[in-house]
Amino acid sequence: MRRLTTILVLALLGACKPVAAPEEPDEAIVPTAPEMPAAKAGGPAAATTAISLDGEGLRFVDKASGKASLLAFGAPRDQAEAALARVAGAAEDRSTNVECGAGSMEFTRFDAMTLNFQDGKFVGWFLGNEPGAGRYSTMSGIGIGTTRAKAKQSVSIVDVEDSTIGEEFTIGSGDSAIGGMFAAPGDTAKIDALFAGANCFFR
Repeated sequence: MRRLTTILVLALLGACKPVAAPEEPDEAIVPTAPEMPAAKAGGPAAATTAISLDGEGLRFVDKASGKASLLAFGAPRDQAEAALARVAGAAEDRSTNVECGAGSMEFTRFDAMTLNFQDGKFVGWFLGNEPGAGRYSTMSGIGIGTTRAKAKQSVSIVDVEDSTIGEEFTIGSGDSAIGGMFAAPGDTAKIDALFAGANCFFR
């Protein structure tokens, strides 16, 4: 009888034992996009000199006096590279493309800015949407990331009809025009690239 009572007590205790709560799943791991690399440190004149995009080359503007000097298309390659390196820092890459529509072309890249050369002469520039692009803008303040609506407040934007390279536009006209591409149609679209002079486009 005592053995039966003991068995009944043990059975009742087992029945009253609280059920363990189900384990909560681990928090979901949200993947994060890799950080964009930061623009490299500027050159020795970065603190005192701004770079203005120009349809005839690049203008170097003294931040204190506002005085500007033009690095014009046609300048020797070593002169152009040295001038930009003083503000943007050392060049990151040099390359060549013999199949450009404008003929064989050499390139020197400084972060977002690429200088284009033919026969040892500075003939064009291309500014992409990359780290360091904020270092450059036109004299009217237009740069990478400027919206179409904002740009139209200070300059005349002319869309290039039937362009094969995207939402292409021009600012100005003739040999002194600056070209560019918006990331999308519409007034809220932002500028994704700017360029002038001879470039290696396949239209």
